[in-house]
Amino acid sequence: MNGEEVRRIREKLGLSRQDFAKLFCLSTYNSVMNIETDFRKPGKLIIRILRYLDSLSKKRALELIEEFNRHEPK
Repeated sequence: MNGEEVRRIREKLGLSRQDFAKLFCLSTYNSVMNIETDFRKPGKLIIRILRYLDSLSKKRALELIEEFNRHEPK
């Protein structure tokens, strides 16, 4: 998965780079920018999740993201 595909999926879901970083427990906005510019490759788990989310309708994908966010560690 290349950076352009990551960006396309992120934008399809309406996520900012900051929201995307938080969702995938990436350190910063810059981490996402590095992935989207192919400076850094996303991990295999992120790739699987992104491909799964991309296969869903936007509504269903956002519901899953919302559910996932409810399980954030305290």
